[in-house]
Amino acid sequence: MEVPEVFRFPFEPYPIQLDFMKNLYQCIEQGKLGIFESPTGTGKSLSLICGTLSWLTDHDQHKKLQLEQKLNILKKADELEVTSKPSANELGEPRWFTLATKNVRNSHEQRRIMSELNKILQQEERIKKLKQRVQNISSNALNNSESELHVFAANTKKYQTSELVTLEDDDMLIKDDSDEELPVEEPCEEMLDDTKIIFASRTHSQISQFVREVKKSPFGDGIRLISLASRQQLCINEDITSLKNSTLMNERCLEMQKNRSSSTSKTDDGRPLKKAKKSSCPFRDHKRIQLLRDISVTEVADIESLILSGKKQNACPYYAARTAISDAQLIVVPYATLLKKSTRESCGLKLHNNVIIIDEAHNLLDAISSLHTICIWGHQISQVHWQLLQYHQRYNACLSAKNVLPIKQLLFFLSCLMKSLGMHGKPSEHNHQVGLEVECKGDEKMYECSKFWVEAGFDHINIHALVEFCEKTKLPQKLLNFKPVTAEVTPIGAFKTFIGKLQSDRVQKDCAPIGETDWKGPSLMPILEFMRCLRNSDQDGRVLCVKKVLPSGGYLKYLLLNPGALFKDFVNEPRAVIVAGGTMQPNSEFRFQLFGAAGSAQSRIMTFSCDHIIPPDHVLPLVLTRGPSNKELDFSWANRSNLLDELANFLSNINQVVSGGVVCFLPSYDFERQVFEHWIRNNYISKLENRKKLFREPKEAKDVEHVLSEYARSIRQFTNPSSKCGKNGAMLLCVVGGKLSEGINFSDDLARCVVVVGLPYANSQAATLKEKIDYLDNNTASFLPEGEVRSPGQIYYESLCFKAVNQSIGKAIRHSKDYAVLILADHRYSRPNSISSLPGWIAIHFKVSANFGPSLASIRKVKVFSSLH
Repeated sequence: MEVPEVFRFPFEPYPIQLDFMKNLYQCIEQGKLGIFESPTGTGKSLSLICGTLSWLTDHDQHKKLQLEQKLNILKKADELEVTSKPSANELGEPRWFTLATKNVRNSHEQRRIMSELNKILQQEERIKKLKQRVQNISSNALNNSESELHVFAANTKKYQTSELVTLEDDDMLIKDDSDEELPVEEPCEEMLDDTKIIFASRTHSQISQFVREVKKSPFGDGIRLISLASRQQLCINEDITSLKNSTLMNERCLEMQKNRSSSTSKTDDGRPLKKAKKSSCPFRDHKRIQLLRDISVTEVADIESLILSGKKQNACPYYAARTAISDAQLIVVPYATLLKKSTRESCGLKLHNNVIIIDEAHNLLDAISSLHTICIWGHQISQVHWQLLQYHQRYNACLSAKNVLPIKQLLFFLSCLMKSLGMHGKPSEHNHQVGLEVECKGDEKMYECSKFWVEAGFDHINIHALVEFCEKTKLPQKLLNFKPVTAEVTPIGAFKTFIGKLQSDRVQKDCAPIGETDWKGPSLMPILEFMRCLRNSDQDGRVLCVKKVLPSGGYLKYLLLNPGALFKDFVNEPRAVIVAGGTMQPNSEFRFQLFGAAGSAQSRIMTFSCDHIIPPDHVLPLVLTRGPSNKELDFSWANRSNLLDELANFLSNINQVVSGGVVCFLPSYDFERQVFEHWIRNNYISKLENRKKLFREPKEAKDVEHVLSEYARSIRQFTNPSSKCGKNGAMLLCVVGGKLSEGINFSDDLARCVVVVGLPYANSQAATLKEKIDYLDNNTASFLPEGEVRSPGQIYYESLCFKAVNQSIGKAIRHSKDYAVLILADHRYSRPNSISSLPGWIAIHFKVSANFGPSLASIRKVKVFSSLH
């Protein structure tokens, strides 16, 4: 199909929006892997919606038209064969044989095309009836809602789970026929395997915002959209939602679907033994779910609206959304649902021949790594080991030999993990000394998976078989009924125990994957996930073993080094994949670590970056190489403490020129504390606050909203013309990569100037970063373009820095009438590699200033600021 010149859009699109949609359309049509960058405030979401849905509409129409044309051609060919004169073919075959062969081939092709056309027509008719059915029953449902609610409430009582008195041993035993399948949906009639758009974003709030944009777009009335999410977000059964943990909620839901009623049996002495009732979910009614599915398909609704409709209809939103996938044209999902294969498959979400759009993708590789990183703690392992031991002792006589063996193997495996963390015997004197510190670097070891198997002593065990055994027998759920011991494995002093507990709590917080609920209490689930990771290739990941002074506070962590290995399905199966964001530079990690490592040819990768919609005189990107006293600005770790006075004087001058908010990003929390303490000792705070009230990034995330509201209030107060206090706004000290560098949009007066001080390079000596750099240097050098002198590890190290910088400066401009000055305060930003790593719309306007005075004058010359002086 040809790329159209005109797109359906709510208003006349800007040239950059039209260019974005054209390139997007072309990328999908040609089956490319696209890297699309559109600055914050340029209408990226709307361009994505209108570009992709324009292609989908054209594609569906074109596909139907092509099938009809092919069918007409084949029918005409039949007619010509009938009227043509007999003649021998080139091979000398009889006329009747040639004609019969052609007729068979022609008939077969016609039947195939007619089958495809019938599926299309049947789907169109089904959607038409579906919409009509929803319209017809909606009024009746509203009229009868109150009476139905009373009936539903009465019926719900019989579903409630009764108090657990004693569990029947039959429920706890692992039976020889325990290959029982989990409940699955009934197979539907043969459906049209049409192309769909699958849109993914990081957070549910971003997804809801996207759905609202779709609703306001020209496609809002006709598009069939469904929002998918986990049970944690969509479940409305309080019996399940009270569990909080996503894995336990999944298992509880599946258990309730079995609809097993209560029963009684007798003990050995003849006394009745009460068995717990296993309830069936009252929201799992097929007819009500079908109705909710029909409503969700015919109305563009986000997750919140779907939940409200589910409560209104007394139907499960989770299963309604899953059953609506086949009829949906646009499927909206969070990262975890799309990027994790097991979750994707359980939802019935297919990649084949579909178009995948991943928004806010600047941290996509980090998101993939986080989703596939698992951390298990010593106390978890020991408690699960105790639970399994109790289970084995209680049911050993009742279990068959084929089930006893894997349980013993699992016990041995857990004991090996415990030994690897030093959970037998007292810690050595060396461990004792190191363990009292916050970081126990001396007790950290990194292993390849296969070497960890050998080091821990379970290399003779079949991990694959153990994982399958636990999944089929539902052993994790059976162990939950055994209360774990609370005593520590190794008794040590109270002070050491306290220190170890603090370390354990801190590690659990730091190691928790993004988007996952923390594991609460003992559970075999995280250990099974760790076992699955151990099956990965040595090249793709590492095992980090960290010992602590309190052995149960140590942990084992699987680190994914090669996200591209888990992205291969996305390169091979979908029609096209687009990763999009406001700041996608530097994009080398997408080209080489993601698409390249997943097996894509570089020729298939398409990049697009557009300018901003603001006028050129509304933004001034500036590199400052020297301060007010002509000192070179070099905020490297070794030199930054010598520039604290220079930084204070530099910011004081900026405050004099810029009215409104000034947001200053510093490279680390330690440096921010050092700067602030120096300013207090040397009376710089009062000097800075002569013009702007000073705020600091809070230590706790819960205080962010309060600080931002006070910051905004001060700006409104002091920039008011009636204000006579001499101030002209406020200044906010932030940390790059901190609580305020991402997810916060500093629009309008909140950020008339954004200053990034120094280059926020990560700690190159960190064990995980060193391992990642070594992996890239050893495995991805072949992906580099000709003439590249930097190693893959060096490119990655620099890209980590500039991704953080770009996120900090990319939020200042939010709309076409906004304006701001963007200042990078360090002479190292003037290097060609540094400027090329910045967003394209900023890099093309960047000015490098060797002297501070002319820099200050250039700020005054910005059109909007010049009117203020």
